[in-house]
Amino acid sequence: MRFFRHIAAALFLLLAPLSLFAEFYSSSYYGWTLDLPEGFKVKEASNDGLSFYLEHEFMKVRVAVNMYSLDRYERNDLAMEDVLNKLKADGEIDGFLWNGRQTSISQYSFQLPGNNTPQAGWGLSVTTEQNPVHMVFLCYADKDVFEDCQQFVLSAVDSICLNKGDFRLPGAVTSYAFNSSESIDAKIKIGQKDLYLSIPAQAKESGRFVIDREFSVLTLYAKQKQWKEAWQRYYRLVFREAYSRLDQASQAIYAALKTDAMTKNPQNPNVQICKSLLAWTQDFGYQRNQDTSDLNDLTSVLQNQGSDCDSRALLLCVLMEHFGVKTELFVSGIYSHALFGVDLPYSGARITVDGTDYLLCETTAPVDMGLVAQEHSETANWIPVDLP
Repeated sequence: MRFFRHIAAALFLLLAPLSLFAEFYSSSYYGWTLDLPEGFKVKEASNDGLSFYLEHEFMKVRVAVNMYSLDRYERNDLAMEDVLNKLKADGEIDGFLWNGRQTSISQYSFQLPGNNTPQAGWGLSVTTEQNPVHMVFLCYADKDVFEDCQQFVLSAVDSICLNKGDFRLPGAVTSYAFNSSESIDAKIKIGQKDLYLSIPAQAKESGRFVIDREFSVLTLYAKQKQWKEAWQRYYRLVFREAYSRLDQASQAIYAALKTDAMTKNPQNPNVQICKSLLAWTQDFGYQRNQDTSDLNDLTSVLQNQGSDCDSRALLLCVLMEHFGVKTELFVSGIYSHALFGVDLPYSGARITVDGTDYLLCETTAPVDMGLVAQEHSETANWIPVDLP
């Protein structure tokens, strides 16, 4: 039986050689990348590069990381158990599969030597795939403020990617919380076509879980210098959680639209597919809920169960990325709006990001690809969100 329901988990891992790009921590040697909340800083590191201590700039969240050779421990849960024993921590360990990997998660409390303030936290232990080692992540805070930090800590542990594929699969904590393999049937209509889809039974609940968690993190940065980066990260993690949940739906949509698209545009059928999908989302019922995160889960959006500009644009990013087409989400606080950007040959307004000219598409008005309202045409007011 699982020993907790309201999950909060741990961070972290850093190893030489370490690189930092746009707040992504990564190791080419061990193959991992972390898309952490903005503001974590390494405060201490061992000479052998196998342990690290990090603190956040304005959240009272601390991270300790240790890495162990496979010769030292037979399994990663034994590594976690030993670390907790050395801390004289009270806690339990539970095992689960995260993207096919045996992983261990723990809730614990302890007291630091020479510190009278009790600590509380969560931990994750997993074995890396490239140059394997057991990684033990401990993320903790003063016990009297830990409840206020829970969502932040959850977000941190879900930022861990052990390979490139993890960027499009749910994070460890989300996988632990929503692990059902059951599916449900759904029906949607694109143009004149009725499509019957299979969707993970927990997809809506999982999507809502990540959106609400990440929105609570995002609000912490409203008056911080990293507000723009935090906004970009918010959408990246929502995209990450939803992408694989919509694998089967994306395949079914592509199969339904491909033949007609090949007939209308044999040189580039993806242009016609994109036009069809854009017209489809433009016809959705518009709905905003500004009392919460103001973003609906993408499984609900797919079924036309409430959406606005950013959720529609993000859904189109997920679908077109499944079809092998590069996309970009563009958001603007000045305009309170979002646009869908796609790398396809078609005339119209574009914004260049890292050498790629993305065609801009409006998801809330019945206009063709590349047409953007005059009052939204100042490109400097749009923030690009690179999707993993």
